[in-house]
Amino acid sequence: MYQKDYEEFIASYKMGQTSGEVVGELIARMALYYGEKNNLLNATSEALNKKASQIVQSSDGEGGKALSVAKAEILIKASAEQVGYDRAKTHLQNIDQYINALKYLQKGVLNEYSHVGAI
Repeated sequence: MYQKDYEEFIASYKMGQTSGEVVGELIARMALYYGEKNNLLNATSEALNKKASQIVQSSDGEGGKALSVAKAEILIKASAEQVGYDRAKTHLQNIDQYINALKYLQKGVLNEYSHVGAI
């Protein structure tokens, strides 16, 4: 959803329909998405930790020996829990980048309007 909001904003921006208030509203929405994705990251981290614990405690099937550290790491990285964690982390990083870009844009738009008003 955050990507759609950002893409719609960019289309509007290209048409010259942007104000500091519009950018500020999008920053606020992105902050909401950030919180949601941060909660998701925490949940996926918990699931990943549980999965890692299960894998580390399992045997390799060859005489009941414990898994080697290298094999356990490979199994953890290949797990659905790791994929979910990585995806949530990527979304969080994306939103953070969008917020930073929007803040920079907002400053520019507000400066532009302040100069126009002074003419």
